[in-house]
Amino acid sequence: MSMKMLSLALALAACGFSGVVAAKSADQWKFKAESSAAFEEQAAKVRQGMEGEGQYSGIGQADRRAVEADLDKIREILNRKGTAGSLSDRDQVDLANAQERVNATLTRNDGDRLICTYEKRSGSNFKYKSCMTASQRDAERRRSQDSYQNTLMKGGASQRGN
Repeated sequence: MSMKMLSLALALAACGFSGVVAAKSADQWKFKAESSAAFEEQAAKVRQGMEGEGQYSGIGQADRRAVEADLDKIREILNRKGTAGSLSDRDQVDLANAQERVNATLTRNDGDRLICTYEKRSGSNFKYKSCMTASQRDAERRRSQDSYQNTLMKGGASQRGN
């Protein structure tokens, strides 16, 4: 999430804003529903934008199906408790990830999509929330793979030298 979007979200929260957060700048749109009612309103706008000559009509059929699947998932999650604040940690992560996928698809900005997971620290039963953008996650995966390959290469070279 960009600092601009984070600042906007914090400013809206500080003003006591609840429901749907929709920020529109020159090149970014943000979908985030915090309640079932707010979600239905926002989902209707998204679906309308994917029809005919709408704002999102340029996305392909596979992307439309993916957006619809995520909208269905968001509806299911919010219908369990009514608001995002009353969801379990796992459901909150699933909700955030589905919303981020919708945002990334509609704005064609998948690299900036935020992916969150709950992970346990070694030696502890406490979970913590870890969030990275898709680009950061891919870069971390590549660094890890490169490090592993380098370790294998060094290990194999030292064994051949003996």
